[in-house]
Amino acid sequence: MRRYDAALAPHPVGHDAATRHQRASAVPVAALRGRDLTVAERSALLDCYATPDRTFLEIATTHGVDRERLQDLWFDLFLFPSIR
Repeated sequence: MRRYDAALAPHPVGHDAATRHQRASAVPVAALRGRDLTVAERSALLDCYATPDRTFLEIATTHGVDRERLQDLWFDLFLFPSIR
């Protein structure tokens, strides 16, 4: 019986850098328009969208923003957006 070698298997669809970049640039950009956000907050929110496998704490630390603020922004902008 042949052993399955994960290194030779292709990555699942949606897990390459190009796909993450495309996913991070389409939908959330519209949600961020007209919002009063710092560059770090905007960047962290896009990172949250592009890398759902990372925690809010990891992303907040990377971008130098408060985890609680990042999490509040995420829920306000993407999960429970207000009707404009």
